[in-house]
Amino acid sequence: MLYGLLSRPAVHFDTEKDLPDLSGKVIAITGGNAGLGLETILRLAPHSPSHIYILARNASSTSSSISHVQSLVSNCCPLTHIPCDLSDLSSVSSCAETFLKSTSRLDILFLNAGVMMVPPGLTKQGYEIQFGTNHLGHFLLSELLVGIMEKTAKEGGDVRVVVVSSIGMQFSPKSGIPYASLQSTGSAFIFSSLWRYGTSKLANALFAREFHARYHGQGITCVSVHPGVIATGLWSSFFQFAENWVAVVGQGTWNSCDMGKARELWEWSEKAVEGYLK
Repeated sequence: MLYGLLSRPAVHFDTEKDLPDLSGKVIAITGGNAGLGLETILRLAPHSPSHIYILARNASSTSSSISHVQSLVSNCCPLTHIPCDLSDLSSVSSCAETFLKSTSRLDILFLNAGVMMVPPGLTKQGYEIQFGTNHLGHFLLSELLVGIMEKTAKEGGDVRVVVVSSIGMQFSPKSGIPYASLQSTGSAFIFSSLWRYGTSKLANALFAREFHARYHGQGITCVSVHPGVIATGLWSSFFQFAENWVAVVGQGTWNSCDMGKARELWEWSEKAVEGYLK
């Protein structure tokens, strides 16, 4: 945690100057209605993408976010909300179906949404809530959309998938993902919740690695990124005493959403990232 708080990006990336022209590109992002997702959209929209799809659960929040982006970005591209509850695989399937009916291409997929240290619970399909939301929902979404990404790549598109993982995966069990307990809630003890969050983030990173290995030959690049310890709504579920402790220890060292989305966008846009994948 201290490492995450004190770390700073080694790469200087100016989203206004360094992002390429996005004309003709279709972008989809989960959780684009708040936090890093919203900041990412605010930096992508000025570069003239063809369309940005916001895959999010809360319709009211997403509508407000769309209005916010449109008020700040002149000649903003179309922004479309598609309902997507990552904790319900049937909702994810419906989201993918709607998306595939709405467009004929997908150039960039940001798997950004997630929950952190929420109270113990299960997804609609009976999986631990953090693992189910952060990993399984994104896993299914990616598999359902890989066909349209392969098609886009064959047409000459530079297709990328960015998976937002976290340094928090270091809190996962040393033995790896505990498959035997993925359908149990665990306890409400703070370290149990942190352990479960870390497991979901480890799954994100492992998924990104395997997805890249399977589909890079078809023209799809997949990377995972630790955006930093960011002051976003994810911390709202953190126990109060721990939140206060982090606020004191990390005072002046929190990374902003702006810094976090810079890391996320660099992972997507930078050709040099290819070198890390070989």
